[in-house]
Amino acid sequence: MADSNIPKEITQSVKGIFTNINTERLTEILVAVILSIIGFLIARFVSNAFIRTIGSRFNAHQSLVWRRGIFYFIFLIFVMASLKEAGFKLSVFLGAAGILTVALGFASQTSASNLISGLFLIGEGSFEIGDTVQMTLIRGHTIEGEVISIDLLSVKLLTQDNVYVRVPNEQLIRAPVYNLSKFPIRRIPITLAINFHEDIIKVREVLLDVANKYPLVLADPKPAVTVTAFRESSIELLFAIWCDGENFLKVRDEMQERIRNGFLDNQIEIPVPKMGFVDRPANVQPLTEEDIDPYANAKEVQREPGLK
Repeated sequence: MADSNIPKEITQSVKGIFTNINTERLTEILVAVILSIIGFLIARFVSNAFIRTIGSRFNAHQSLVWRRGIFYFIFLIFVMASLKEAGFKLSVFLGAAGILTVALGFASQTSASNLISGLFLIGEGSFEIGDTVQMTLIRGHTIEGEVISIDLLSVKLLTQDNVYVRVPNEQLIRAPVYNLSKFPIRRIPITLAINFHEDIIKVREVLLDVANKYPLVLADPKPAVTVTAFRESSIELLFAIWCDGENFLKVRDEMQERIRNGFLDNQIEIPVPKMGFVDRPANVQPLTEEDIDPYANAKEVQREPGLK
């Protein structure tokens, strides 16, 4: 088999270097080492120069991937040239590397999938470190947190509960990811319900007045109140306001309190579940025998003859 001869050829190649050491051989090895050092310096210079010029258009992680890719590509070319200069058979090493790559691919399919997904995520640039994202995983569990690391195998999040979460890149590729801090402002939808007899125009004026008096609510886009549904005893409203992304949690919390105070000041009622008891009228006549089902209290109903 050709594959089984590869380790033997590598061993013979290495032995040949050390058994035939002479002045000419030492010179070749020295040239190979110097060539590798020169390749390292050139690869570092070219990768850094690329990042300072064209790479300035990318984000931090995209720049990191491009810099490492360019560096290792150039350095690998010089290393292969050095090995050839030292007398190694490159075809043998390339064959061994191919077999090793196939073996590792079968042994770690999940890691390979996460690695490829990580390259797509970094290349796409949907979110960066410091962004707040929300994602729904395969089993329906929703996670929201700040991105603290984007690696080739996983993304690390820090939730509002100060919980460290590691999400494999493969799940991020398959599931929708919401970047909540991609844009500087955010919309806060507040669902409200008022009694059916309330004046909708009055309620709209009260809500807009509450929003206009709160300095953290943006005037543009303007706050809006819309009727979304009519229920049995209530009217549902959607009150939408806008604020800066950094003030989202504070505005969402304080607006609830301000709306409640505005409703109390203007005597606007919200539907409250009520429970009551119905008294039995005193003049109800008792049931007669004709009103009672004759079969209701029968122990056994006789089957009519002829029926099966």
